[in-house]
Amino acid sequence: MKRVLLGYWLMLAAGIMVASVAGASGEDGGGGGRALRRGEKRRRLHRVQHGHCSYTFILPETESCQTSPGQYGSANVVQRDAPPPVEIELSAQKLQHLESAMENNTQWIQKLETYIQENIKTEMMHIQTHAVHHQTATMLEIGTNLLTQTAEQTHKLNVVEAKVLNQTSRFEIQLLENSLSTNKLEKELLVQTSEMTKLQDKNSWLENKVQLLESQQQDELENNRLEKKRLQSLVTTQTTAIEALERQLRMASANNSALQRQQQQLMESVHSLINMVSTNTGTMLREQRFRDCADAYKAGHNISGVYNIYISNMTDATQVYCDMETSGGGWTLFQRRFNGNVDFQRTWKEYKQGFGDPAAEHWLGNELVFLMTSHTQYALRVELRDWEGNTPYSHYDKFQLVGEKQQYRLFLRGYSGTAGEQSSLASHGTSFSTRDADNDNCLCKCALMLTGGWWFDACGLSNLNGIYYTVGHNIRKLNGIKWHHFRGPSYSLRSTTMMIRPSEF
Repeated sequence: MKRVLLGYWLMLAAGIMVASVAGASGEDGGGGGRALRRGEKRRRLHRVQHGHCSYTFILPETESCQTSPGQYGSANVVQRDAPPPVEIELSAQKLQHLESAMENNTQWIQKLETYIQENIKTEMMHIQTHAVHHQTATMLEIGTNLLTQTAEQTHKLNVVEAKVLNQTSRFEIQLLENSLSTNKLEKELLVQTSEMTKLQDKNSWLENKVQLLESQQQDELENNRLEKKRLQSLVTTQTTAIEALERQLRMASANNSALQRQQQQLMESVHSLINMVSTNTGTMLREQRFRDCADAYKAGHNISGVYNIYISNMTDATQVYCDMETSGGGWTLFQRRFNGNVDFQRTWKEYKQGFGDPAAEHWLGNELVFLMTSHTQYALRVELRDWEGNTPYSHYDKFQLVGEKQQYRLFLRGYSGTAGEQSSLASHGTSFSTRDADNDNCLCKCALMLTGGWWFDACGLSNLNGIYYTVGHNIRKLNGIKWHHFRGPSYSLRSTTMMIRPSEF
């Protein structure tokens, strides 16, 4: 639209300028017309220069505006030297009119140039803006593509980097494992090297020792050869002496026959005396009735072993083991453990009647101990032995068990001994408990937790009837054979013995 208006204004300006020129040429004389016709071709084009651009205007033909030659006479008429005054005034007026028209045209041309310049500036600005927008859009599109490609490349690089990091981590872990294995192998190699060095040193020492022994053996062989020669000479001498003695013995054997007969007679007499003594001793033993081992000891039997006693005037004898050596002897054993061959995880009835072999591990029986201690005041001695060979003891001046109706309650007084500064056995009337008769002072069942039958009180500080653990398995055992104030609550002892004798022994 702007270009159409620009063309329209150019055409309008050109028409005005042509009309002005035509009017001036029509009023002029024939000489002026010829002058215009001579400059017609020169004025047909009009060029405007603006900066680096130039604008050329094509003017219309002016032949129709020319006057006829007859106005001023024929073309062959000779021109006068001076025009008439009227013509001069007309020419002056025409010049003025032409000058005013030229000024108007010049103003129009200037306005046109100004308008053209403004339009060119606006067009240039629009062109530049459009170009900038186009370039910006292009750059944005290119930037977007680059960003997309960059994002894709970054994602790919991140994936590759993650894979590389994972692979690197695996390699580092493998390298660390290899380093640890290498360090371990190096340590083992150092240990093996040190062992080899020790073995080499020991081998060298053994070689020196062997060499020394070989030299000593050679010396001893030489000495043995010399000794052999000396002994051979001595044997020869003794053989001669023995032959002489044999001759003397043959001579004396004839005289010994009488002595042999006398010796045989003496042997027969001795055998008859031995038979008489054994018969009288058996009769005496059958006639004696011991209440306990103290009675047997007082009767002269001071050898430890199994004896028959008659408890509380019972008609049947009871076999017990008597210790006739410890602390003056006369002790009746009612508990002994030393090898774990007898199971002490028994019922109430079995602990009442007793079990085991008196010559080995056994429990005499709560009822028999009650009968023994119900009429005479007894003392109690507890012998202990650990796996390191220590043999402490606990002694109680007074010991008594009450009957079954009172759960074979235990009463003790007067503690002394080396198995702890305090007694590990409850002394305040504690009842006896087994796995099937819970008489302890604990909400739990001590006989089930600690096993065996015992005077547990509130699971207590001792249990000599617990499980027998062998050496190497006797540590940290709460249900073993324990005596708290000797080796603590989790040490199982090797052997125990509980024995009684009258307090006035």
